[in-house]
Parts: sequence; structure tokens; C-alpha cells
Amino acid sequence: MKMLPYSKYSAEELNTYINNTTADAVKNSLRTATPKFNDFLHFIAPAALPLIDEIREKSAAIKKMYFGKTIRLYAPLYISSYCINNCAYCGFRSSFDHQRRRLSFDEIMNEAQIIKDMGHDSLLLITGEDPKGASVPFTAKCIRALKNKFSYINIEFYPMGETDYRTLFEAGCHGLTLYQETYDQELYKTLHLGGPKTDYMFRLNALAAGGRAGFYNLGMGALLGLNPNWRIEATNLAIHAMWIRKRFWRSRTQFSFPRITPTQGGFNVPAPVSDLDLEQMMLAFRLFFREADLFLSTREHHEFRTRMAEICVSHLSAGSQVAPGGYQAFLEGKALGQFTMHDRSSVTAVLADLKARGLEPVFKDWDPCFSA
Repeated sequence: MKMLPYSKYSAEELNTYINNTTADAVKNSLRTATPKFNDFLHFIAPAALPLIDEIREKSAAIKKMYFGKTIRLYAPLYISSYCINNCAYCGFRSSFDHQRRRLSFDEIMNEAQIIKDMGHDSLLLITGEDPKGASVPFTAKCIRALKNKFSYINIEFYPMGETDYRTLFEAGCHGLTLYQETYDQELYKTLHLGGPKTDYMFRLNALAAGGRAGFYNLGMGALLGLNPNWRIEATNLAIHAMWIRKRFWRSRTQFSFPRITPTQGGFNVPAPVSDLDLEQMMLAFRLFFREADLFLSTREHHEFRTRMAEICVSHLSAGSQVAPGGYQAFLEGKALGQFTMHDRSSVTAVLADLKARGLEPVFKDWDPCFSA
């Protein structure tokens, strides 16, 4: 197991430390007002599981301290299912023979209007690595038009350099999300079989390029279920976030926790992460990165998502469709998707359940004058 290039510790050292953590160490970490990295390791340790109720209570108190009762809602908009990468786990991979689609400018605006009509004001643009169909100039044109409908736009695209990121930032996109997929460099090689995504370091360094370009929000994550040791994956994610936060302290750190689900092409999840494992991981991030945004998508079941909204998560997607043209297709009674969704609740149903739990759903992002 290899750690990030800028980690001071080996994976073996950290794994040993995590597994040797005692319940008393976890209790001491729960009492500290200024948790350090070793406290994060205590929170994700096996020894923390018997104390999960205390961890939930502490996490809920911290979330309320920093976010009140609010939950931010957003929706994804998929632009293209074309991709020049060949990633073993992805339904968009280049070697998989299936019908693909690129949305035109007008089709993107149509999808966006359907999303807007649901009540959303925050939009996440997503594409496969498709420089032809989702080029930087075309995406910038779309962002400028979409800013007339949405107060906040985030992208989950292929990695770029600083110049291209700055073009999108200046067009009005202020959030950047990029998953490393797995931080284990050897495992990464076995999963990424062709295309630009085989370059581990270029992908790893892309968030820093986005930070230099000015993005207000820098989001990161790993695809959970690829690495058999989710605790080391979580540790790498935390190390990456600390590195980013130290250098781009004006930007807000954001985390997503996507579990691999069945995809077109029959990929079998090699190391499934349980609900309890995922919860422990998210609680650890809330306890350590107290002011950070934590996202949970419709990959997860509705009850689990709303329960996590009470105790740690700050952002939920709602009413999502996960394929290009998916919103129009849904209106026409068709089902499309890149991966399996477990929460198909309407925006109205999500709002009702959040309010029933005493939470306050929020659609509008902070105005730029406050977030700049």
C-alpha cells in the first residue's frame, strides 16, 4: 500500500496505528476541542465502533454549530456519456459498447430548465472525459447561459490545467469536484487501463490547479468499494484535504462519499463498504473537518441519507437523473443512468422528510459577495 507522495507516513505505519487504537484513545479524542490528525485516525479505527452513539451525538452537535439546521440541495446535469478513458468500473468506459450521447447547447438548457422547475438553484455539471463534446469553450458558453438560471454552478469534469480552469471560473463556475477514485497508486494502475486518466499524478494535482485558478469550493472524494481497506482510503483523502487546505485556505474544502454501485457492463464491486463503515467514515470527517461541506448523493437509500443529514451531512442531491438527457427522458417515462440510484424520491418528498426531522432545506447558494 502506497500513500500520497506528500504523506509523512507509510500506509503500513498508519494501518498499524489505526488498528492499535484503544477505546480510551477514542474517548480522549472525542473530548478534545481542537482535533488533530491522530484524532481523525482514532475516529475511523475499529475501536471507535463500540462508541458510535457517542460519536453520532458529538458529530450532530458540531454540525449544528457550523451549519445550524440547514441542508443544501442540488442536482446533477450530465452533459456527455462519451469518454476516452478505459476505467474498469465505469459504465462510460471507452471499451464498453453501448449507446452514447452528447447533449447540444439547447438540450443542456432544456435539462437545466426541468431542474430549475423542480426548485433547484445549485447545479452540478458532469461529463465523461470528452474533450470534443464537452470542450472548455463549449462548457464556458453553457456556464455563462446557466448563470442566468442558477446562483451556483459546480463541475465534476476531467482534470484540467490552471488556464482551462480559470476560463471556467471566469465564466461563472465557482465549484470544482474531482474524485481521485482510489489513492492507492498500485490499485489505480490496475483499474485505469487506457486514456489520459492513467496519469495518477496529473489527476492528483488538478485540484491544486483549480485552487490557483480561483475556485471558491474544492471538492474531493474516493470511490468507496475499490480499495479493500476503506480506512486507508479515508486516511489518504484526509491527508489530501489537509494539503489542499493549507495551500488554498481561501477555498472551502468539500467531501463526497460515493460507494461504487452496479454499472452497465457488469462490474462487480470488489470490496463493498457497509452502511456502518460509510457512516463511521463520514462522522470522522465531520469531527475533524468541522467547517467542511459533506455531500451525499442519490446512490444511497433515502432513509440513510436523511438520517445522515441530521448528524453530519450538509449537502444532498434530490430528484437526480444520472445520464445525458435523463430529466427529459424521465418526463417521458424512460429510465436512464450511469449507475444504480437507491433514492429516487422526488424533490418534494425529500423536502417533506427533511422538514419532518426539523431540518431546513436550502436551495440558494451564498451570494458571491459573501463567498469571494
